[in-house]
Amino acid sequence: MRLGHRAGNSISFIDSFSEETILKVESAVENKDLFTYHLYDNTGTLVADMEAVSAMPDGIEVRTTEGELLLHVTPELGAAINYRLYSRKGALITCSDGERTQIFGGLQIEGSRAFARHPRPRIVEPDAVAES
Repeated sequence: MRLGHRAGNSISFIDSFSEETILKVESAVENKDLFTYHLYDNTGTLVADMEAVSAMPDGIEVRTTEGELLLHVTPELGAAINYRLYSRKGALITCSDGERTQIFGGLQIEGSRAFARHPRPRIVEPDAVAES
């Protein structure tokens, strides 16, 4: 996943068993991405929690006490986000090193696109107009 998409887009990584949103990234105006997260380690211990949507202009790095990287966001637009997302039970549900993403059982992904709300213009074939 990369930063700096069209304003209004969002993607949520949800633990499908508990229906908890583990990570949500929203593209906002002025090329700012907003984050909400509940990051757990491989034992199910809550490591970091951001309830309110927050911009991270300086980036962010969240690690476990053992040093395992859970979330790394650089401030550069177009940069990849690195993450390891565990459920509250400690099950790994997805991870990405910025190049390769792995998805495991228990992950639900929801997204929205601001421009998807507008219907595409209907194309009328010239023959159909002449027959009307």
